[in-house]
Amino acid sequence: MRSTTPGLLTRAAVCVALASLPGCATEPPDDSGALTIGLLLPFTGSESATASNFERAVLYARDRINAGGGVKGRRLRVISADTHSDARRSVASVKQLIAEGALVVLGPESAEIAAEIKPILDDGNVVLLSPLVGAADDAKVDCAHPWFRLAPSARALGEALAKEMDAMKVDRVGVLHAEDAYDTALEDAVIQRFVSLGGQVTFEASLDPNAQSYASIVGRAVDAHADTIVLASSPRSAALAVNELAASNDERPRLFLSPLLKTDLLVQNVAPETLEGALGVAPKIHDTSEAFPAAFGDRWLGDRPLEGAYFYYDAMVLLAFGLEKSTLVQGKLDPAQLESAIRAEAGPPGDSLGWNEVESGLGRLRDQDEIYYSGLTGPMLLTECGARRLGTSSTWSVHAGAIGDVPQQ
Repeated sequence: MRSTTPGLLTRAAVCVALASLPGCATEPPDDSGALTIGLLLPFTGSESATASNFERAVLYARDRINAGGGVKGRRLRVISADTHSDARRSVASVKQLIAEGALVVLGPESAEIAAEIKPILDDGNVVLLSPLVGAADDAKVDCAHPWFRLAPSARALGEALAKEMDAMKVDRVGVLHAEDAYDTALEDAVIQRFVSLGGQVTFEASLDPNAQSYASIVGRAVDAHADTIVLASSPRSAALAVNELAASNDERPRLFLSPLLKTDLLVQNVAPETLEGALGVAPKIHDTSEAFPAAFGDRWLGDRPLEGAYFYYDAMVLLAFGLEKSTLVQGKLDPAQLESAIRAEAGPPGDSLGWNEVESGLGRLRDQDEIYYSGLTGPMLLTECGARRLGTSSTWSVHAGAIGDVPQQ
């Protein structure tokens, strides 16, 4: 737990003094009366590489919100907790966030962990808003207790990947995937849509995340003449599979990659050129100008925002607008009212406000103006169940050892 609980006051004081350093998500100890937002990220474990960057996006948004007068006349504070990249340990972290008064939890970076903690949050009347990880399958979300997701579901992205394969005239593929809920749903969607488009799946296998080698699986894929491979797994598993595919096959297979593999962690851990020309899909960033990276860098000593940071920034601003439109009674709120307010602030009617209009937007809300937030990741029209209504997927590729977006036609 990363918070100002009694046992961590010394660390909190250090964070106040060194506010520009990563991981210092706590507020000054005298910030009583602030509204508490919980942030649940994998600061340790197998998925920890991006957590601090995403946390910085939330803290930057928090700073701007507080500079604009806060919410309901009160500052926002962010308390960060660690999933440890583990569903069981995430439960304990979520319970602590609830105990510390979190009105909303942002995160986590795992659809499986989200499914594990959602009932606990519902019981505690705490709203869940996931910036980057969508549901494995939107159709299975309980609409009686919305789970707000700013990124497309695994199913939607899997179908988008299948369409890219069809557009590139791929006829036969092999599929290698992890067994977690997100990657399994993405794999199912790829296969179903690809087959419906006339393609053939010649090989399918799951990747044990703890395995030290996938030689036997790779051998079977080669024997099945799977010269085109879909990979949906963690970067570690994918890098191991890619290296062994390249070593066991004279001809480098064509690779199609899942959204979670759009990371330099994959590129840096494979042999040179083994990923050349690989194609993938990912949630879409609409604002590709230098304005946000420059502002982010000014706040964090030159650090650059990862793509996921755009979604975390948008989530925090959307949440602040929704909170401003909600009624607080003795510091408490009605989750149903907040859910309705978040949907209202994600789309018309009213004037559209961008990512850099946070302060003026909060002022206009206090003046009862009709506005809605359209941020770095584009319009955020949300369904009753909390899913993003507009298509938000983009295509990317690996060229000369670097990841880059593929321009839309």
